[in-house]
Amino acid sequence: MKDVMDASAQKKFKVISTFAGGGGSSTGYRLAGGEVLCVNEFVEEACNTYRENYPMTHIIPDDIKTLTGKDFLDATGLEVGELDILDGSPPCSAFSVSGSAFTDKGNHFDGFGKTKNYSDGKIVDNIEDLFFEFLRVADEIRPKVIIAENVKGLTIAEAKKYMNKILNTFEAIDYSVTYEILDSRYYGVAQTRARVFFVAVRNDICDNIGINFLNLHSMVYPDKLKEQLPLGDALEGLEYDEEERQWLIDQWKETSYYKMTSINMPDDPEKNLDGYDYHPTGKSHFNVKRSSRFKPAPTQTAMGNQAKTAGAVHFSEQRKLTIGELKRIMALPDDYKLTGTWNQKAERIGRMVTPWVLKQIAETVNENILEKISA
Repeated sequence: MKDVMDASAQKKFKVISTFAGGGGSSTGYRLAGGEVLCVNEFVEEACNTYRENYPMTHIIPDDIKTLTGKDFLDATGLEVGELDILDGSPPCSAFSVSGSAFTDKGNHFDGFGKTKNYSDGKIVDNIEDLFFEFLRVADEIRPKVIIAENVKGLTIAEAKKYMNKILNTFEAIDYSVTYEILDSRYYGVAQTRARVFFVAVRNDICDNIGINFLNLHSMVYPDKLKEQLPLGDALEGLEYDEEERQWLIDQWKETSYYKMTSINMPDDPEKNLDGYDYHPTGKSHFNVKRSSRFKPAPTQTAMGNQAKTAGAVHFSEQRKLTIGELKRIMALPDDYKLTGTWNQKAERIGRMVTPWVLKQIAETVNENILEKISA
């Protein structure tokens, strides 16, 4: 965390983050040299985690539907148009390819208006409206750049109608926008994690520094790396809590996922394995994944990280992954603090934006856009 704070002390650009969760995106901005002025997050345990790591950052713990741009500006002392980056990851879980809105492995979409439940009791209705609440606040703040992250499923099949509504709203509030699906395994992270990232630049800035629809995309996304980071390499030198490790073994062996599927999956596989290939009927437990030490880990999710649910299993032991392993897989600092129960900690990691990917986007945006504004 010292490296994170030292980088942030450069104060290259100013950020407000909404839907900040436990601080994944904030950590990325800080690593890129950004100063996070305040954040919005209404899930109590997420706020607790954020506060443990960044106690000096102001947290607005309210539902974004009740907030205005003025609330954020008053909290930061900024005027309309002064903010460098407004960040947000509005939940759109109805469009996740592993969520309830898709069937047949993500090829069919059944509608909007879902409910999101959190392990600490928070419930959010109509979560698919939240992206537009985020854009309402953006219109009132008028940041120079907007960066938003969301699930890959937003770009699939019927969900594209919702996607187009988002793009049209960016344009309606006078921003030029582009988007790209980035998979964290191509950006130095030991995890296969595909997410869609929107980057939008205020039109007056586009005009001033020569950005148009032909070059915007190339100016905001980092280049892919040629090599991927295997899970085994990412876990080198990790210190283990033997009590936690044994507890996870005991928890996992109580589940049907272990008794019917993962017990049949070979140890130390050359590649990540899918549970449906090892389930007795071949029709269930597709979310049980046997990790390979030789490849980036399977996607970590809020539910899949829980001790007794279907998700990624260790490559050579019959157990789910430890908190330390999950932090390495998400590219969080080893000394990043997590609060709550074990399952709440694991959930919080699964909901995060991968800091290392966000760092690279922020660096690219700062170099190609924000620094040109001030030049």
